[in-house]
Amino acid sequence: MNRPLPPAPGGHYPPPLLPPGLGGPPPGPHGPNRRTLWVLLAVVTVIAVIGVVITVAVSGNGRHHNSAKSAAKSSSSTTSTSTSTSTSASASDKAPVPSAKIEGLLPRQDVLAAAVADPELGVVANGEAMDDATVVDADCQGISSVASGPVYAGTGWTAIRWQRWYSPPDMDTNELKHGLLVSVAAFPQAQIAQTFFTKQSERWKKCGGRTLNMTVTPGENEQRVFWTITDVTDSDGIVKTTAISEGGGGWMCQDALTMRNNVIAQADVCGNSVPPNAAPDILKSIVAKIDSATG
Repeated sequence: MNRPLPPAPGGHYPPPLLPPGLGGPPPGPHGPNRRTLWVLLAVVTVIAVIGVVITVAVSGNGRHHNSAKSAAKSSSSTTSTSTSTSTSASASDKAPVPSAKIEGLLPRQDVLAAAVADPELGVVANGEAMDDATVVDADCQGISSVASGPVYAGTGWTAIRWQRWYSPPDMDTNELKHGLLVSVAAFPQAQIAQTFFTKQSERWKKCGGRTLNMTVTPGENEQRVFWTITDVTDSDGIVKTTAISEGGGGWMCQDALTMRNNVIAQADVCGNSVPPNAAPDILKSIVAKIDSATG
């Protein structure tokens, strides 16, 4: 469901991002020009081809050096894999966070307000259920919704809690400055959460640099919603990207995903201006709570 309706008993579902006119700001100037994006892509392709030609021309003179370099890289990769395995095993040694306690992992108002430098944030909806809606570009739906049923289906999740925060805290406001969606999802074991996180990280990266059709389907009367996804980064265990609304006059959503122990946490931070580390800062506050909950 992509419309920010008032919460029904038990909590309504959060939307896939916050499209303009449906909880976001009024539509402004048209969004990114697709023709320009294609031109830029063509230029990058030409540069890449030139790079390949140059590489082939000089490769014959450096085979011995490249062989030694490849061996060193292989050794480094083995060390990195061992470290990753060790970290994963360490996380698995901790007792899983009980499903009944994950609501306490959601961040406080002061943490969210500090992340976007906006003290007016307030909760306008919350829930403990998944959204059953599917969007056109379903392979990238994990970026667009913090509690998407199709994304979590078949993964073994046991519980989810989510909150939506607006500034000003009015579901029907026409002057929205910031809109935040935050969720925590529990899995039976850390390894199962790790599997989900790894698969979603790979999907997010494949969605980077694309313009996605996030229109809810099926539904002939649904407003067509498009978002351009920037590069996807992976740092300190947090996968992050930014989605720019087509026709939104600069409205964007910074999306980030992370895991700790048996918990997956996600934050979507939307506005015309979003601090560069807003979503990661929010997730780090959740990670700290998870660590405290498991000792």
